[in-house]
Amino acid sequence: MRSLICATLLLSSFFSGAGELVRNAVITEVASSSGNKDVFFVKLSGGTGPCANGSVEFPASQSQSEQSYNQAFSIALAAAMSGKKIRIHNYSNNECGGANFIGIFTN
Repeated sequence: MRSLICATLLLSSFFSGAGELVRNAVITEVASSSGNKDVFFVKLSGGTGPCANGSVEFPASQSQSEQSYNQAFSIALAAAMSGKKIRIHNYSNNECGGANFIGIFTN
């Protein structure tokens, strides 16, 4: 029992450092840069999470590859044009200035 509790605490501390920045938000603006930095920017309406009703930056330097970065930008544009809800994730921490994943919900 004691080892189960220790394992749970260890895993929860590992996963709490990074995570979902926003879920079920709508993108109201997409910009190719923000503050003259090598990022693309999305402004959000609604949703839940630390970046809900705010904005999120996707730095090129935090992307897995150039192709992945371009795919994220395309997904953001598709979500903005369709009005579909999205979720955004940061694999490093919970900062809104360091996103590197975006998913679009179809329903």
